[in-house]
Order: sequence, then structure tokens, then C-alpha cells
Amino acid sequence: MSNKINVLHICLSAGFGGLEMYPMRVGVVMMPLGCKVYGIGQTDTPTNTRMVETFDGVLSLASRGEGYQKLLRLAQWIKQRDIDVVHCHKSSDLTLAVLLKKLCHFKLIYTDHMGVKRPKKDFYHRFIYRNLDLVLSISKFAREQNLKAFPMPESKIQLLWNGTEIVEVEDIELDLKTELSLPSGTILVGSVGRLSNGKGHLELLKAFNQLVRSQVHLIIVGGLTAETGGSTEYVQMLQSYVAENDLQNKVTFYGFTDKPDTLLKTIDVVVIPSHNEAFGLTVIEAMAARKAIIGSSRGAIPELLEDTGVIVDPFDTQAFADAIDNLSSSVEERNRLSNLARKRACELFDQKKHVYTLLDMYKTC
Repeated sequence: MSNKINVLHICLSAGFGGLEMYPMRVGVVMMPLGCKVYGIGQTDTPTNTRMVETFDGVLSLASRGEGYQKLLRLAQWIKQRDIDVVHCHKSSDLTLAVLLKKLCHFKLIYTDHMGVKRPKKDFYHRFIYRNLDLVLSISKFAREQNLKAFPMPESKIQLLWNGTEIVEVEDIELDLKTELSLPSGTILVGSVGRLSNGKGHLELLKAFNQLVRSQVHLIIVGGLTAETGGSTEYVQMLQSYVAENDLQNKVTFYGFTDKPDTLLKTIDVVVIPSHNEAFGLTVIEAMAARKAIIGSSRGAIPELLEDTGVIVDPFDTQAFADAIDNLSSSVEERNRLSNLARKRACELFDQKKHVYTLLDMYKTC
């Protein structure tokens, strides 16, 4: 296989978060290197729209069921584009991908973005995973789970941390404090990511309710509706807590943004209170943006941050409040941690390095 690989990403997801953005994030780096990049997505979803805007070609399906019904037509479409590698991002898409592999004989890669929740060693899953050429684990934490759960040799389950674009941190026109009518001395604490169960927003709000320092404002960035990747019921629960505890002047629900990196640059302290994150894309984005970070002690976040941020038990709301108070009160400590975080991001989480490694894995698996 030459360096110019024809890659097909399959992601039949209705949501839109880090998992769904991943194919486009790597695709835009692969294409200038000479790769042809294609997609199969679900019609009328944000993921499919982005695929159409980004890739060399996209096949849109009304549903996964339509893919089974039109299996031969899909196989013909893949053969016509001389696809070398099919990369799947949701376990629910693997059966369709395996059936297509039987017809087209490409290499089949699967990234477990979410972290496996239960063993997959029954007859059905043994059939599916036997046909995968490689499983990519997005953290050491996730790989340990994958090794226990998947019926595959250890050599076929490899670690590949996600990457993020590393750019020069520069002044930007966006001024959130002015936009939110906040005093110039306000410390902005921000949480960026999907608003859904397990992300720790309620515990973060409880911590905010315990702060000693008063001139601190929390901005929660993430879709507030199902269409923008949020859980409506979860969002309503958070908004109810804010109202019941009279936090309306201290908390802003910003909503969805397709430019989280821009918002991150305007925030003083980034918090990631997730209960059990398999990776944590916001973590490395905040590191690249040279931000002081308070992260959960659960899941993969500690391995990403190491000593470049403050690690706190996400269920210990007083400890979270103390960490926010401490960083909000010390510009020197914020600067120290932010510089360490930026250095680590440049060394380990550069998106271009990630894609070069991924292409090598495509070729050698």
C-alpha cells in the first residue's frame, strides 16, 4: 500500500460530539497528504452534513437498515473508489462494515471512542471482532478495558491517543466578559463538551454553590438540545438546579459552538468533571490553548494531564470548590500550569503527529 491511501469513514450517528467530529478532524489532515477520504453517514444528521462539506465523496443512508438492504450497491460504491481502509467509529456500525469487508476485502479498523461497558466474547461478537484488522484504544485506561472485553489478540488492540490542532495562541476578538456583561476582573471558569449523564455538570454546579471567592463566573459550553448533541432531560435538570439555588447571575449556559478552541482561549480556568471519561478531547484542547485545568480523577483524564493540571475526585464537590477558589485566586499558579499543559500538548497530542501515526497503522496492520 502506498502513502496515498483511500480511506472510508463509517459513522451512522445522529449525535454530534467528539466521536462524530473525529473523521473530519483526521480527514482534513489526510487529504493534503494525497489520501482520498470518503464517508458513509446518516441522512439529515450533523455528521453527514460535515462529511459532505469535507470529504471527497459521501454515501448518505436514511438508516443503518438501508445499508443492509443495499449491501451490494454499497459494495459496488466502495469497489469503484478502490477503498483500502474502512475506519469505523461506532460499535453498532461494525456488523455492516464486516459484511462489506466480506464483499470488498479492505482493511477494517475500529476506534473505541466511548469505552467498552461489558464483555463482548459471545459467538456474535467473536465473529465481528475476528474480522477486524485493528482496534484503536484512545487511552491507556480504555485499552485496559478493551483487552478484557474484546475477543482479540493483544497485538491487535493498540493505543493511539487522540490529537488536536496545535496553533500559536494569539489574541482573539471574542471577549466573553463583555458579551456576558461581566466585570473585567471576573475569573471565567469554563466547562466545554457534551451535556449528558456522566459528564459531571451537576457536581460542578454544586461545587460552584460552595465557592468562597465571589467574582467567579461559570460558563457551560455544549449543545442544549438533542440536535446539537445534548440530553434535553439532563439540561433541564441542570437549569432547574441553577434556578433553585439562585445561581442565574453566576452561571451561563452558552449552548453549542463549532469553534470550542476559540471559546477556550477566553476562559481562565477549564474544568473537566467527567465521571468516567475514556479520553477527554476537551482536556487536550485546553492544554493546547495554554489553559489552567482542573480535571476529574476518574477515567483517562489523569493520564492525559499528569502533573500539568489539578486532579480532583469529581464527586467531592468541596474539593472541586477549593480547587476553583485556589486557581481563581492565583494568576501565578494558573500561568505555571498553563505553560506546562501547552508543552505537554505540543509533545504528545499534536494532530498532525496523530494522523501520521494513524496512517502508519493503516499500512502495517
